[in-house]
Amino acid sequence: MRRGWRRFCALAGVAALLVAVAWCVQFTARASPGSIPGAPTSPLAAFEGDLPVASSSEWTLRRAPLLRRAFVERVYGAAPPITSASVAHLTIDASALERTAQLQLLTLQLGAREPRIPFQIALLTPKTGARFPLLILSVFCGLDSDVDPRLPRPSWRPARCRTGPGRTLTQLSHGDAILHPPLREMIARGYAVAVFYAGDIAPDDPVLFGEAPIRQLPESQESGAIAAWASLYLSAFEALRLDPRTAPSRIALWGHSRYGKAALLAAALDPRVGAVIANQSGTFGATLSSATRGESATQIMRRFPHWFPRRSTAPDHRQDADEFDQHLLLALLAPRPVLLGNAGLDRWSDPAASFAAARSASDAYALFGRDGLAQDDMRLPQLAADIAFYVRPGGHGVRSSDWDRALDFLDIHFAAEPGPASAAAGGG
Repeated sequence: MRRGWRRFCALAGVAALLVAVAWCVQFTARASPGSIPGAPTSPLAAFEGDLPVASSSEWTLRRAPLLRRAFVERVYGAAPPITSASVAHLTIDASALERTAQLQLLTLQLGAREPRIPFQIALLTPKTGARFPLLILSVFCGLDSDVDPRLPRPSWRPARCRTGPGRTLTQLSHGDAILHPPLREMIARGYAVAVFYAGDIAPDDPVLFGEAPIRQLPESQESGAIAAWASLYLSAFEALRLDPRTAPSRIALWGHSRYGKAALLAAALDPRVGAVIANQSGTFGATLSSATRGESATQIMRRFPHWFPRRSTAPDHRQDADEFDQHLLLALLAPRPVLLGNAGLDRWSDPAASFAAARSASDAYALFGRDGLAQDDMRLPQLAADIAFYVRPGGHGVRSSDWDRALDFLDIHFAAEPGPASAAAGGG
């Protein structure tokens, strides 16, 4: 009996090993250079009656507004910055992070009329210097747990954030930096950091989102959660670009996974955003919906229906899927710097389909005299390029190495005030 049990355990171990090897091979193949899908229709081609684009002015004045309108109407819903009636500043610690930073709690009162919605942002600024470049990012569990325990507790958290074991498992499965951004390193490199938690205003829950405070505002009633989170990014941007301590032309948005989708959307809708870093944003982020071998648009819309307006149609069910896809969202970032972070074993985000989207979006960057994506191999990043792309080992999540790449990228692109090309990127 004992011998039979040992044999069973040995066979089970071998089977598990073979499954693990097959899993690794499968997902590594998905991110191999040879698996990059073909290019979608160029963002400069004729689009729904609009003639092909041949200059930066035609892009800025004609094509960009058309594409922004299309993403709002067909995919995400409106994502405007929400008017803030006032901004209150409360100093939590004048010598935070071992006397290197000041920690303040900013409370924006969102909405044009009563009852307004309080939107809280933790702002960390270096103790020395002025006119800092600024990073705006969203966290997953709350300001009190992910930034500083003296900050307010949220009214709602995802299930994985409610217990110590849940948080530990999240970090084990999704990386050492998934819940704790490296704030000390950001401050040491000279960045101000604004951190918000969306769960109080737009919780990532299909039932609660329908009753969320942001849904009571007229400008957000027909939007999905991705657009609502993008609105929060833009509301924070709108308030903080006026802060005399920050450099308004050097403000970057950072987001991971679902918040990577929201950060890309926010930057695409507002050309004043200086740069965007989207970590493993996947489908409805930087990945082509029409070519992905990962999570399909239909799967996402069924699993997370609250992310989209009711009128949205899955791109893989539309005849124009190859023409209207996420490469156009990336093209709307031109000529600003964008970093797309990926992981070799991240099946759902499909790095290869994201690389194809970035390659196609480079056509828009060329209009401004920029290269866009300058690498032929997605595993050989060029952080100085306008579109930088990397694939690290491992799976979906946030590791310290992701933040190292992000800060190296910003050090390069925010080393000096941007030139005229970036200033001209606007468009109504």
